[in-house]
Amino acid sequence: MKLVKLKIVNFGQFSNFTVELPNSHLNAFYGVNEAGKSTIVAFIKQILFGFHLAKHASDFFEDYKPLAHVSPMGGALFFKDDQQNDYELERLYVSGRGSKTGTLIVKRNNQVVPENIFFDQIKNIDGDFYADSFIFNQDMLGKIDKIQQSDLLEHIYYLGAANSDKLIDLRNDFAKKASNLFKKAGTVPPLNRLLKELQEKRINVNKAENEFIIYQNLAKEYTNLQEQQNAYEEDLFDLQKEYSQLERLENLIPSYRELLELKDQVEPVNFDEKKYHVAQTLALKIQNLQDNKENLQQRIDQLGKVADIAPESKRILQERPELLQWQSEYKNCKQEEYRLQEDQQELLAISPELNKIANFNQAEVINLQRDYQKLPSIDQVSEKGEAQNHNFLFLGIFLIILGLILFVTNSKIFGGLILIAAILLIGWQQKQQREQRVAKVNEAHNVNAIKQQHEVFYQKYGLSSTKLDLAGLLSAWRQLQLQKQKKATIIQQEAELLGKMQHLADQISKNLGAPVEYNFSAVSEALNQLEEKIAKTNHYSEVKADLQSNLIENNELLAKTNALLQTELTQAQVENMTEYANQQVKNEQQTALKIKIDLLNNNLNPDIAKLKELTQNEQAFTDQLTTLAQKIAKEQKQISASQNKIAEIKVKMATLASSTAVFSAQQELANTQAQFKNLSAEYLSNLSAAKWISQALNLASNERFPKMLITAKEYLQLLTNNRYNDIQIEKKLAVNRYDGKKIKVQYLSRGTSEQLYFALKLAFIEQIKDQINMPILIDDSFVNFDEQRTEQITQLLNKVAQSNQVLIFTAQANLATKLQHQPLTFTRGN
Repeated sequence: MKLVKLKIVNFGQFSNFTVELPNSHLNAFYGVNEAGKSTIVAFIKQILFGFHLAKHASDFFEDYKPLAHVSPMGGALFFKDDQQNDYELERLYVSGRGSKTGTLIVKRNNQVVPENIFFDQIKNIDGDFYADSFIFNQDMLGKIDKIQQSDLLEHIYYLGAANSDKLIDLRNDFAKKASNLFKKAGTVPPLNRLLKELQEKRINVNKAENEFIIYQNLAKEYTNLQEQQNAYEEDLFDLQKEYSQLERLENLIPSYRELLELKDQVEPVNFDEKKYHVAQTLALKIQNLQDNKENLQQRIDQLGKVADIAPESKRILQERPELLQWQSEYKNCKQEEYRLQEDQQELLAISPELNKIANFNQAEVINLQRDYQKLPSIDQVSEKGEAQNHNFLFLGIFLIILGLILFVTNSKIFGGLILIAAILLIGWQQKQQREQRVAKVNEAHNVNAIKQQHEVFYQKYGLSSTKLDLAGLLSAWRQLQLQKQKKATIIQQEAELLGKMQHLADQISKNLGAPVEYNFSAVSEALNQLEEKIAKTNHYSEVKADLQSNLIENNELLAKTNALLQTELTQAQVENMTEYANQQVKNEQQTALKIKIDLLNNNLNPDIAKLKELTQNEQAFTDQLTTLAQKIAKEQKQISASQNKIAEIKVKMATLASSTAVFSAQQELANTQAQFKNLSAEYLSNLSAAKWISQALNLASNERFPKMLITAKEYLQLLTNNRYNDIQIEKKLAVNRYDGKKIKVQYLSRGTSEQLYFALKLAFIEQIKDQINMPILIDDSFVNFDEQRTEQITQLLNKVAQSNQVLIFTAQANLATKLQHQPLTFTRGN
């Protein structure tokens, strides 16, 4: 059955959602977590086998009622069988109506048909069988350590014989009935209780044995008949056992013939697996070394020729401290220049007359000094003469006053002398005054000439001669000239520093191959670039040297490894690894052939001699079966006659039962014995029937399990890259490693145990595909797989998809794209 379309009406987070599957073999669904991948898997399972909204222990019966509380819940699945018949399975559930499994309608070619029309084609399997066999998810991958041979056989029984599911139920029913009749350590089952009653009643019978002669005789006859019947039954049992053994041998004849054919295919192969793995390792190492060689050579070629570092560049870098010193000195010079400029402005502001002579040289200043000293001072001479005249006048007046005072105060002589002296002094002062007036008159003629000289001085120097402080002005001029000299010196220093900087910039530009601006910051940055360029050049040189050294070492190791591989190939007597690999394939084929032969030998070993005899004379074997059947019929007639006689004796014994108490006790004992025998016969019958049915199922399915085991081993070898090559399924699951070591599943890594689970389940699916071919659902089961394991399981799934439809749901975009060029994509909330 191939699934071609899904139609979701309402289920979980999906409503009115339809998906058509473009590929009948393999389809990949891609979606992030919570996008609804697991919901789609549950939808497929529950549409097929029911919603089971009530609590249920099986997987995938979770409650997927629509999130939006809409109705009805469910949808439809569309299938196509090998005869190109179209099937539609629609299952819907309306809250409060009908069974919680939902109402199922099956259509074939658009016509409503009974459900069994579809389910008969898949052997009427149930949801548990489908989940265990065809669905892979993380929860189920964790059950690998619980897989037993009996579990796998139970599933294979579904397919081994007609109505095998009913036979399994029947076998279980017989086994249950037998267990209800007798248990070894039980007290409640009927046979256990009868055994106890027999012991009690035998004691009662022994006490009154002398009183029970008549009943004893009848009992003796009854016993004889019973023993005779037991003898008949034993003969019948032996005949039936012999007949069953012959039937079993008849069923083993195809396997025996297959064994003979396989033995004819055995060929000797001279192959050492360990040496092959050594050669494989060397070949892989050679490939890696060759790839590394090409990579190293490519990187060396990319580096090209590394230019040598000019000594001049290294020397220029050594001038960085000098550049920093120049920058510092230049900054200091600028600060000093600014300070001197401010001092000059301050000096000129304090002495305004200084602006008039600020640019005078020394000679001009000397001329100024001489011209100033030559100027006459009219005001100074006139004021001196007048001051002296005023002084003599005041003195004369004082003496007259003093003389009069002395003359009046009886000091006439002394007072008279003072008066005379005062008169003479005033007269002299008057004379001097007249002479000065004459001198002034004479000097008046020269006043205009003197003013003219002062005016000429002012016009020449712009300085007022009457207010000029020549000494202070000259002192300020000398101070100003000293500041100008200092400023000129500083400017010269600045020019020299800039020149050095510019020279260094030119050198850097030449070595850097790019122009450099004439400023300290740009030159400093250029030095950093030059240093980085030198560092890169040194780094490239070192890298290239290392690569060349690695290339030499790689080439040496490559040559040694080639020599070792050639030695291994010579010892193995092959020309190359391809021929060696062909030998390995042939060896694996022969190994697989031997495994099949050993498996058949193990199964047939006790009967090989008889099978050989039977195949040589099949007619005699057929005649023997016919004869046994006739003897069995005869024995059954004798048993029937014996039972009739025993029944007659029982009737007689029943008439004697009420005659005496003793006989009554013996009758009770006989009844108990009869019950015990009947129940024992029923117990043995049920137990034998259960064993016979199991044996029949084993015979009917005996070829599927060995083939499934061989396929599982092949799949495990593929998935683990031959690391594990054998599987042992008993009470505990185990695998054999390539070195022969047996490892229990609980000691495997999570990824390897999941690979083993995939191998077993996919091998089982491969074996039952002729009877049941349903879609395989894989829900994000590769999260524990690394890239290599994912690649290997991808190869296996592509192989399985050739015979079974595979639907993969994953959150890994790369895996989805690898499995299907255009994967089916749905996003969260669809």
